[in-house]
Amino acid sequence: MEVEPMYCAEQIKVPPNLADVLKAYTKEVIRQQPADILEFSAKYFAHLAKASDMSSDFIPPTVSQIRQVNVQLRANQLLPAGQLMELCKGTGVHEGTLKKVWQLGNFGTDAKLNPLEVLVLMLTMTANELSTVISNMFRAFGGEGSRLETPTFMQLVTLLSKWDSSLTVQKCNALKESVEGSETLVFRDVKDIPVLQELLTPAADVKAPES
Repeated sequence: MEVEPMYCAEQIKVPPNLADVLKAYTKEVIRQQPADILEFSAKYFAHLAKASDMSSDFIPPTVSQIRQVNVQLRANQLLPAGQLMELCKGTGVHEGTLKKVWQLGNFGTDAKLNPLEVLVLMLTMTANELSTVISNMFRAFGGEGSRLETPTFMQLVTLLSKWDSSLTVQKCNALKESVEGSETLVFRDVKDIPVLQELLTPAADVKAPES
């Protein structure tokens, strides 16, 4: 590929959103401290590319819609993909949104699916901050008073870790140890647990170490 030589500053054209993209990327690198920065970068930008590919007919699902689907499910029930999609449509989830959910999750159209996998992916689309996503988790899947049974909470966190690389196996295990002994949980019970508090710190609050 031929590259046009540059002789003066006037030839340099900086894309208008380059600074924002690099700033967000740098904050994530500083926050997560990946051991393999190249592998992390590849996954980060691949995910970003998929997210930016959302078409104009994409409308984020609401917590209420996710909750409405969840209350129609039976525990540990696998559903045909088509039936699950119809359940989601019945609560008002936009068809274009469902197409993107199936695309991002690589969910088959003929296979039987664990509905929670689909709903947790939809949950990640309800907010940009992990703290809000986890708060929404209690609202979407919790019972009276947005209360979750502890095993259910950990199951949902494990599913969420597929979409948030900051929820490593080690952090999930540490979180599990922190909530052992509690039969049920609400968001205020977990938001101050050290391992989660570290993760819930907004990326904007993370400062680069001084050289």
